[in-house]
Order: sequence, then C-alpha cells, then structure tokens
Amino acid sequence: MKHAYFSLAMVGTALALPLSAAAEIKLAGTKPNTEIRIWGQVNRAALYADNGYYSEWFHVDNDSMPSRIGMAADYEPPEWANWTFGGQIELGFKSDNSGEVAFESEDPEFKVDGRKIEAWAKNPRFGSLSVGQGDMASNDTAEQDLSGTYVISYSQVRFAAASLIFGHETNAPAIKSVFNNFDGLHRDDRIRYDTPAWRGFILAASAAGHDYYDAAIRHKADIGEHKIASAISYAQKDTAIDQYCGSVSILLKCGLNLTAAAGGQNVEGDYSPLSYYTKIGWKLDLFSCGLTCVAVDYSQNEEISRANDTAESYAIVLNQRVEPILSDLYVSVRNYTLDRDGENYDDILTFMSGIKLAF
Repeated sequence: MKHAYFSLAMVGTALALPLSAAAEIKLAGTKPNTEIRIWGQVNRAALYADNGYYSEWFHVDNDSMPSRIGMAADYEPPEWANWTFGGQIELGFKSDNSGEVAFESEDPEFKVDGRKIEAWAKNPRFGSLSVGQGDMASNDTAEQDLSGTYVISYSQVRFAAASLIFGHETNAPAIKSVFNNFDGLHRDDRIRYDTPAWRGFILAASAAGHDYYDAAIRHKADIGEHKIASAISYAQKDTAIDQYCGSVSILLKCGLNLTAAAGGQNVEGDYSPLSYYTKIGWKLDLFSCGLTCVAVDYSQNEEISRANDTAESYAIVLNQRVEPILSDLYVSVRNYTLDRDGENYDDILTFMSGIKLAF
C-alpha cells in the first residue's frame, strides 16, 4: 500500500499498541533442564523516493531487519555434562517489503520467509554443530557494526529501496543490480561447525551442497572500556564464483564509533565486482529513555553487474533507542548515484522513517 503519510503519524500509531515488558519470553519445557524462548519484532516504516522522473511514498516493512517471530529450545541432559542440544524456528513476515516496492507498480505480494529451521549441539570445549536452514558461516561477516544504527544503516545499503530504478525505462538498472556488499552466503540448508572461543576468536565453516561452502573468522574484544568487533570470510557460490568480504567496527568509551567493510568476487568475464563501505557515528546519552545514535556513511560499488560501472551511496541517519518499550525510532536520508558508460542517470534520493518494536 502506498500512502503519502508522514512517518511520525505511523510511529504514533505504533506506540499506542500494547507492548510486552520483555524482549524475550522464557518458558520451562516439558523435560527437566529445558528452556524455551519466544521472541519477535515488528519493523514498519514510511519510505519516500525520487529518481528525477518518479517520486512516490510507500508504506513498507523495513528489509534491513524485517518483521519476524521465532521460538527456540535448549535441553541439557543430566547424563551428558556441559552438552546442550536444541533448535529453533524463525519466520519472517514481509508486507510491502522495502526491497521489493517499485515506482508506479502493484504492491509486492505478502511473503512468509522461513528464515531458520535448525537443530544444534553445543559444548564449551568442543564448539557447536548445527544442521538445517540457518546462517552460513560467512553470513554477516561484512556487517560487523557497533554504531547502534544498524536498523537503518549498514554496509548493504541497497536494502531500503533495492527494486527502485534509475531513469524511467522499463529495463533501467535497479539499485539492487549495482549495489552489493558481498556478505557471504546468508541462510541455507547446511551443516555448520563453530569452534570454541579463544581470546575472542571463533572459526566457523559450513557446506550447503551444490558447490556452496564457506569459512569465516570472527573476533570480539573489550579493550578497557572500548569495544571492537571484526570478521573475515571466504565463500564459493558455485564453481565459477569465489567471494570474499570482511568488516571491522570500533566503539570508543566516549561514544565515537568507526565502521568499515569491503568485499568482492572473482568471476568469469571482463569485470571485477568490488564494494567498499565506511561509517562514522556517535552514541549520545541525551535522554533517559535510551541512547541517541547518529551517523553518516558512504558506500562505493564497482562493476557489480557491468564493466566500468561505479555506484555510490551516502546517508545521514538517526536512531533513538526507547528502552521502556523496547523500540528503535529511526530516520535516514540516503542518496544513490550510478555512473555508467554511455548512459546518464539522475540520482535516487530516499527518505525512510519508522519503528522497530521488539517483544
């Protein structure tokens, strides 16, 4: 549904809904030593876009962190000390997904996304093994981010408006065809192993079949009152595509934070896809309800789908945490540009504002 509503009206409606006092419900299972957890979130936003030919308002589900609901359970058998067995089911719900809305087009179909259906075994000495549909080892390795603005700004800058096109022709390039952060293999039916943590380092590897496999190294550490999170990965998508990416984010005690990411692919053909991303932000303790996070970011994407293409995006963003109602109120202004040989396109300017409500 497309409405020219200003986002504050939407936010006000959302705040009137009944809210849970906890972000995650924990229940006792039918077996002793069993814990069941239930969680969810709703993430709705107003999106405005203008590409020089078309301008339109959309009422969307924010594809950065879509609405979802999940349930997981852990069981610790008394006979097997230090072992935990469990699994989870998580479903995503996309109504007018922000990554699928398009100028002067019908509303996207409502979709239910089977995000995760997996089981696992964990041990602090031996690590963890998981099977079923879940995160591949390389998922999120281009998206380490301590800025507090992930819900509206991270290295995959296309999420907010992926299907919107440059220009007015039906075959014009869409944002999703020229922007990509090459963040691993995402979710799939796979087998995955994670090592125990050692000095903040965890190694992981997974295989999904059909020449889909990957490996990653993650690291998190507190250095005094400063924090750092980083990751790097390699993935093979099929016999013709090798993919790699990495990211690092640093949060200083004062609230200043820096984030950077890069990725690319080795592909057959006369082009070499590459992506770079940087963000600088500040976490401010201005209000008693929660942190105020502001940031500016920049992304450069080269030859994502065609030789000599250069696509750039930059944004200014604000995220206000509201702890009493477990919510994030956010707003961003983002610009997309495309430089392509022999073609001339106006920029795409977007505005998005919404609320992510956890329960």
